[in-house]
Amino acid sequence: MTDKTKIPSNRFLFAALLTLLTLTVLITGVIIGLLLRGPSSESGDEHAHAGEVETESAEPLTYTCSMHPSVRLPDPEAKCPICFMDLIPIDDDGESGEEGEAVLSMSEAAMRLADIHVTPVKREATQMEVRMVGSVDYDETRLATISVYVPARLDRLYVDYTGIPVRKGDHLVSVYSPELLSAEAELLANLDAMKRLGETASDTTRRIAEALIDASREKLRLWGLTADQISRIEQTRETSDHITIFSPIGGVVTQKHKVEGEYVKAGEGIYSVADLSHLWIRLDAYESDLHWIRYGQEVEFTTEAYPGEIFHGKIAFIDPLVSEATRTVKLRVNVDNTDGRLKPGMFVRATVRPIIAGAGEVVAEDLAGLLICPMHPEIVKDGQAPCDICGMDLVPAEEMGYVVQANDGPPPLIIPASAPMITGKRAIVYVKLPDREKPTFEGRSIVLGPRAGDYYIVREDAPGGANLDEGDLVVVSGNFKIDSALQIQAATSMMNPPAAEDVATTTEVKIERLDVPGPFLAAIEPVYADYLDVQTSLAGDELAGFQQAAMKMQDSVKSIEGGDLGREAQVAWDDLADRLLTNQQHIDHIGDIEDARKLFEVYSKAMIELSQRFGYDGGDTIVEAYCPMAFDFKGASWLQLEGKINNPYFGASMLRCGEITRDIEPADESPASQPAEPEADTESAAVNDVCPVMGNPVDPDTPMATWRGHKIGFCCAGCDGPWEEKTEQEKDAFLARYVPDLGSSEESGDE
Repeated sequence: MTDKTKIPSNRFLFAALLTLLTLTVLITGVIIGLLLRGPSSESGDEHAHAGEVETESAEPLTYTCSMHPSVRLPDPEAKCPICFMDLIPIDDDGESGEEGEAVLSMSEAAMRLADIHVTPVKREATQMEVRMVGSVDYDETRLATISVYVPARLDRLYVDYTGIPVRKGDHLVSVYSPELLSAEAELLANLDAMKRLGETASDTTRRIAEALIDASREKLRLWGLTADQISRIEQTRETSDHITIFSPIGGVVTQKHKVEGEYVKAGEGIYSVADLSHLWIRLDAYESDLHWIRYGQEVEFTTEAYPGEIFHGKIAFIDPLVSEATRTVKLRVNVDNTDGRLKPGMFVRATVRPIIAGAGEVVAEDLAGLLICPMHPEIVKDGQAPCDICGMDLVPAEEMGYVVQANDGPPPLIIPASAPMITGKRAIVYVKLPDREKPTFEGRSIVLGPRAGDYYIVREDAPGGANLDEGDLVVVSGNFKIDSALQIQAATSMMNPPAAEDVATTTEVKIERLDVPGPFLAAIEPVYADYLDVQTSLAGDELAGFQQAAMKMQDSVKSIEGGDLGREAQVAWDDLADRLLTNQQHIDHIGDIEDARKLFEVYSKAMIELSQRFGYDGGDTIVEAYCPMAFDFKGASWLQLEGKINNPYFGASMLRCGEITRDIEPADESPASQPAEPEADTESAAVNDVCPVMGNPVDPDTPMATWRGHKIGFCCAGCDGPWEEKTEQEKDAFLARYVPDLGSSEESGDE
């Protein structure tokens, strides 16, 4: 009975405890919610409103296209006028300078995040490092061949294998020679004859006998006998049919050409001996490194046999020829090898460290006032004297290509090799501008000199090269990130040079107009007509038409006789005719239209100069046009009939790319070089302020188009073609940005 009342009691206590815990959690949650809500809903509304204002004030004011960053519009609802994609806001964390300037500002945090580092520009002579590879070889001046001077038989070879070291004077071989025996007997006979003369002989007879004795001695000496061997024969009065040959130098026997018992002829080699106390190092230097290499330079090299150990030598010879196969030049370095550690055939890695000053001169101030041997660079003296080795006269170090004293000016301006961004002929560095509230970087074009190790020398003497000063802070890490940010903002950058640097479009060569007779102008009119056929064929991608028209044009050129021209005009015409006849034998063999377009550029340059020199007397107005994108953005010009652009360098792929730069009207109407008159409609202004093709500001002097009764302006004359190729929907979408009630104006008609 007691157990039955206990069990319900425990369940009741558990349920009560659970209920109490649940109420506690609910009350705590209500209190926390009230605290987080704040004092009043009114103040919360104020905070929310303030947040909205703050958000609105932070909203970017400029939008761009992710595919065409040059497009910059204030309307967030607008479409890209080129590809009609949605625009995206421009992030203004980095601020650029004026439009087109290569200036970028960013916060300190952004600079750290981009990992941008700068270093000051310095002035100092720098040391370059030229690396080469090669091998150890014999010193050719210390090689000897052991041979006999008379026909003989090899009876004894004292050195019977290669590699044996020998000293000067060591016996090498004993030979038998009957001719040698006869020469020894002749010497003894002459000595006996001299002895028998006695005191009664005349002086003449004695002189003859002495001459015969000297001749016999000289014959034996020339046949290889030493002075001691000849003296022994005279003293002992004994002849020998054997002779021992001794080593003329000390060294190592490198080759054994004969064996015992062989008969040899006079002059045949028996051994080759090399003196290894001095060796040559033969190195291969790249053609591009020859500017830094000089005779007599100190060379450091290492070998695989002795890792970490550095050997030294001096350049003794520079081959005057470049290997066409490897584009390298052979160098020879003289090395002392008294300890015998270096072996011929060893592979070596060598380094030359010239000191560079000024505009790239190799300086060796330690050779100032000294003389050097042209054959042995280790012989250097301070006074005129012959070389101790070869006896040649010493010459001043300057004659061997050295600059023994740097120029009186300051040391060269150098920057780290990671600072410049090099593209083609241009080099750009980004400089951190001083005294700015935020880190600001400016791009500057410089002219680079030679690279010296980890540095570049800046050519201050070159045009446009003096854009840096000592102490300027140049970016050495993160410069590509700065350049990318400027490219996105369509500012001047590595890939987007300022217009002043585009020589093709900004440099105008003044060509003087020459007076020529009317018949000559009429004679060259077919050349213009045939050239225009060439241009039309390329614009239509017709290679066969190009070949036919080009050959016809050259026939027209060859048919012209300029006998009535003045001297200056005749010289000018002869030059132009030669250029127009370029490749005349092979036009019909051109199989690629791109090769045809390269040849067309040659013709176009000549025809443009022809129009400037002599004028144009045809019936139609022709124009000079320019495409900046031709030949990988080098740009190219051509002549064509007036009207729409017909680009011969791209054909159908970019037919309307380019702009008209000059009108060339017939001579009886206006001068040949009269500037093109703008065809703009002056009755009304363009409805748009941004070009629908490029997104640039509209040029009011550029001819306009009409769409739905509204004038459409462009930034340049070349944009009207791409505009015409757009669909009606694309044109309407663009016009709707400027004409809200477009529907009512559609009845006004098409363009």
